[in-house]
Amino acid sequence: MPLATIIAEMIESGKVTISANNVETLEIKAANKKIDINALNKEFLKQTLAAAQDGKKSRGTLERIKATVNQIKTAQSSLSQLKEVAEELSEVGITVTLSYKGDVVVTLGSQAKPKLSSAATGTKAIEINSPRKLVELSI
Repeated sequence: MPLATIIAEMIESGKVTISANNVETLEIKAANKKIDINALNKEFLKQTLAAAQDGKKSRGTLERIKATVNQIKTAQSSLSQLKEVAEELSEVGITVTLSYKGDVVVTLGSQAKPKLSSAATGTKAIEINSPRKLVELSI
């Protein structure tokens, strides 16, 4: 059983707010086998994603092509891992929602009810609730 599922099963209820430089960035709430991770600061998310990709800046055309291929491979691997976690959460009856400023963007686990997003993700355990907000967070 993956660590994410073990942690989700252990958490019964509570609320944690995470701050960076005295700015609230994440709020995590748990109750009744449901965990909501609410992003409060878009800039923090962008900085975190940029920091993860910092070493991948390239100069030449060949390097840019290699970097793009690597990003696609990383995205495929990340989706595969996310899919596994979501399906395991679903099996044990746990739901994780990812929100931005209180609006649910993605639902993982047992309460996910995908319509079209299952074609993109390859699973019924991931629902993209707000494609617009998901794109907004990635820009």
